[in-house]
Amino acid sequence: MWEVRPFSSHCPTSSLMNALSKLLLCLSAIFFCSDLKGANPAEAKTIGRTIREMPDLSSFLQLLEKTGIGSTLSENTSASYSVFAPTDDAFGKLPKGTVERLLDPRNDDRLEEVFGFHVKEVSEAPIFIEKYSLLRMTTRQFVGINYRNGTIGDARFLGEVIPCSNGVIYLIDKVLTPTTDDLFQRLQKDGRFTIFTKAITASRQGKLFQNMHSLYTTFAPTDEAFRKLPPEALKSLFLPENDERLEDIIKHHITEQVYAYGKSSGNRRSLGVSDLTPFSAFGQQLNYKLLGKNATIDGAKIIETDIPCANGIIHVIDSVILPSESSLLELIENQKRFSTLTRLLKETGLDLPLASSRNTFTIFAPVNEAWEEEPYKSLIKKLDDSGTETLYGVLARHVIVGKHVSENPKPYNKLRTIHGAPIYLTQGEAKSKISGIRILESDTEAFNGLVNAIGSVIKDPMELPEKDITTVDAILFVQKSLQESSELYDKGEYEASWRNYISRGNEFLTKYSQFISSGQSNKLRNVIFDDQPVAQLAAEAWTSRNVFRDLLRELEQREDRIVDSYLMQLPQKARFGR
Repeated sequence: MWEVRPFSSHCPTSSLMNALSKLLLCLSAIFFCSDLKGANPAEAKTIGRTIREMPDLSSFLQLLEKTGIGSTLSENTSASYSVFAPTDDAFGKLPKGTVERLLDPRNDDRLEEVFGFHVKEVSEAPIFIEKYSLLRMTTRQFVGINYRNGTIGDARFLGEVIPCSNGVIYLIDKVLTPTTDDLFQRLQKDGRFTIFTKAITASRQGKLFQNMHSLYTTFAPTDEAFRKLPPEALKSLFLPENDERLEDIIKHHITEQVYAYGKSSGNRRSLGVSDLTPFSAFGQQLNYKLLGKNATIDGAKIIETDIPCANGIIHVIDSVILPSESSLLELIENQKRFSTLTRLLKETGLDLPLASSRNTFTIFAPVNEAWEEEPYKSLIKKLDDSGTETLYGVLARHVIVGKHVSENPKPYNKLRTIHGAPIYLTQGEAKSKISGIRILESDTEAFNGLVNAIGSVIKDPMELPEKDITTVDAILFVQKSLQESSELYDKGEYEASWRNYISRGNEFLTKYSQFISSGQSNKLRNVIFDDQPVAQLAAEAWTSRNVFRDLLRELEQREDRIVDSYLMQLPQKARFGR
């Protein structure tokens, strides 16, 4: 298995070798995939035929020949699969008689389950499968994978990868055992979640965690997490009069979709580094944040991830997450630093939507000091009908429909306010910024939205740049972007470098897209909108760097043509002077 590491510009020899490695890796992936899909049907071997011809897969072959999935793998169809095949040595590690019991006709269902747990629909070459942290197998169950470290479940890859006409075979050193435990059973057996399972039972929500007809994500607080609550508060959760509150809390720890920490096959949502807004079964958003390697959900730290169960996955958290009981308006009213904002919201009628439970909003709330700046100070002093309308416009550009987590890993977000103008949420190494204004305190949660405290009023208009910008402006912008990100990269700050490229790329498309071709624009979009770089961040930064270099080259060529055209209109002497 090759590991590709982007290289530093300071070492020409290293640069050349790494560039060649990248090229070879890409070519190998192309040829690998072409082997899978473009093989001559008369000559190519299916997965089933390949397994039959491999003497060290005889035990796995016995299972294959007894299953419906196995017969599919033996046919040369348009479908493709990834098969993780345990060797005979792997089967030799099982208790004596295991294979015989599986082959017993009375255990056909279990046989299908065990064999299917070694098969994934869709063929995956190593260059692609290494990006996954979870694979969804044909049984609908998940198995953890770390191809870079050479593991899948509790098995290890043996290194040999075998392309076939209808997929690919990976050899592994252990038989994968699909779990039959649902979320509740897995929590019970773990030993760390006795209070959580007791609360699930007391709230009568056990059926939700045991439902095998859907897939869920559970954020499971440990016993230590529950003990962080005040003793009286913990005791009160189990009182009969608090049954509804306990039910709400339990539902707030489970989502009706799978959100893997890393990338998951089967079009599952990934927590990864994407801007997510998962909603709990209670109906409130769970605010996910990833700062460096520290991931949190509603402020609780995720301490263990991607534990597979028969009906979903579990992430372990270190605190109990409680659904909010306050509205946006109540959150703002209860803080003295927002007293001016509270008064202005009521003056303009915006207080009513912020108190409602029908819709959700994100509000960027200027503190009192922000309103002391002109022209806002004068506007507030002389409120009449026209002034109130103007003030409404000022306030409206601070309000976004829906919940948008400000401290999310996505480097750049273009948000549309109820004012109608765009504002730009950016994330760097420091605090997040909204249209260049630093967010003082982020993502305070209400049942109908989020509050972010800011120290200045967002200026109007949030418009596109002036029409008189030139290609030179675009060139200078790209040059500065390359300089900033390259300096970060050379320091080994790969994530910061990648984030800067994403942020600057979005800004470029907003300001200067008219100066580049549609093809170059699409290349840039493909890079900056890939906000789930599960591969090495260094590689992602290097790819972005190459796109920016291509962008600069096209802009410079465009500028040369403009200059040449201009010079052709000058007197002959001037042209010679160039």
